[in-house]
Amino acid sequence: MSGPTEAGSPASLIGEAVRRGLRELWREESAAHERRPGVYYPSYLGYCLRKQYYIYSIGEEPTSEKLAVFATGKGVHEAVAEALGAAGDIKVEDVEKEVALDLGNGVSLSGRVDIILAEVGGRRVIVEVKSASRIPEAPQEHHLLQLQIYLNALNVEDGVLLYWDKRRGRLATFDVRRDPKYLGRAAERALLLNEYLSRGSPPPREAVMEGRLWECDTCEYRRICKPFLLEGIQEGERILVSEVDGILVDDSRRIREALVKAGVPPDSSPWRLRPELRTKFLEFYYDPANLALDARGPFADYVWRRRADGTRLIIASRRPERLRRATEEELRSMGLIWDRLLMSPDGADDDWKRRVLDRLSENYRIEEVLDRERSVIRAARRIGASTPLE
Repeated sequence: MSGPTEAGSPASLIGEAVRRGLRELWREESAAHERRPGVYYPSYLGYCLRKQYYIYSIGEEPTSEKLAVFATGKGVHEAVAEALGAAGDIKVEDVEKEVALDLGNGVSLSGRVDIILAEVGGRRVIVEVKSASRIPEAPQEHHLLQLQIYLNALNVEDGVLLYWDKRRGRLATFDVRRDPKYLGRAAERALLLNEYLSRGSPPPREAVMEGRLWECDTCEYRRICKPFLLEGIQEGERILVSEVDGILVDDSRRIREALVKAGVPPDSSPWRLRPELRTKFLEFYYDPANLALDARGPFADYVWRRRADGTRLIIASRRPERLRRATEEELRSMGLIWDRLLMSPDGADDDWKRRVLDRLSENYRIEEVLDRERSVIRAARRIGASTPLE
């Protein structure tokens, strides 16, 4: 028989011992790489400079998520090193090798190379191992920067980035050739971070400025940094979040004509079309010239009144970013005024607007969400917003 774990039982004691031990291992690892201004780490340097500023000025805490990543990464690194050694045809020269690089002006880089291999096709190779939830199509830029620092510091020409999918057990490898330009970029970032730390003022929100909001979603300093605070809109203000199409503008004619262009009946559902037909539909539907087919939407007057009573209007639209100028012109031509227009970024997935709501809810009182997408309506209900279109 099995049941809930009871306090003081072997199961609860072992679980707590593992958590306690992981925290201790994490602290030992952190103590070996003490964060002190002037010494910066390649594994961090590619990430948001503002986050690194807080790491040095405030410190880090071993959250449950961080401990899980730490434990998984540690296991994957050890497994890869052992597997290469057991393969027989590749010689492992060194593992976890310390590397230091003096940049001058009291600033240096310090890190640990995962694996140095000798005699791989007659070449010396550095391998940087990364565990990930999914394997990227190409090496991620911050991982490239880290590996390039090691290649340049040790004057090794060849490197390999090895990604291990920790959910499916798959792996992918990418060849990387030493490029001295990366060392210049690393030095520039380290010196810049050092300057901000010496002044005692945080750098700009780099991840936000470069559209890397996924970094902010998982950052433990976001309550201090407030990356989702919109310029010109004070924290705690009341906001209404609305889609453009079908809400602020009547896009029914544009939909019908786009369906005809795709070769299907005008009363078809555009979101149930086969991929090739949907592509044809979207080409016409998101053509800037075809926005002229739109009329003032059914909720335009309502939103105008809400904004007049002091509620801020944030538009979160599925329209692609390339339509920003055309969308602004269309809204102005219909007499609409808004406080912020958020457009769908390149490569946005189906959860993009849900994440927008979650992010905005950290700093604002979202009173109402005007949207017809079910996932957005569910997200709005979860944060306590009214959803009159469900």
